[in-house]
Amino acid sequence: MAYILLKNEEHIQNFIEEAKIHVETLENRLVNINLDAVDPEEVHAIFRAVHSMKGSAGFFNLNKIVELSHCMESLFGEIRNGKIIIEEEMVDILLVANDCLKAMIDDVANSENMDIADHVQNISRYLRAEKTPPT
Repeated sequence: MAYILLKNEEHIQNFIEEAKIHVETLENRLVNINLDAVDPEEVHAIFRAVHSMKGSAGFFNLNKIVELSHCMESLFGEIRNGKIIIEEEMVDILLVANDCLKAMIDDVANSENMDIADHVQNISRYLRAEKTPPT
């Protein structure tokens, strides 16, 4: 039984290391995004980072990390598909949400106790608004 727990601990540590890379990628790309000429490859890279983190967290039933990263993934999916335009306030909200993800990854054992409701609500309001680019 101890071997199984040790094996799981090794996988969780691998998840944490990988997830830290994803949140760093997300932060760097958001901070450096050019809102006047958004590069589709940048948006796709952000989408992939959040998607990867969501999938790995799901494997360990880290539901709060899954929920927040899924919300972010959905938003970037809509941005990537041209249905939503990324704007400065949105970037600020995503950076704060990314800080929350970082905190949950740094303390995975207590991640299920973190309150993510405001982050999910703030991001979801963009999904509900269905902002479309001008034609």
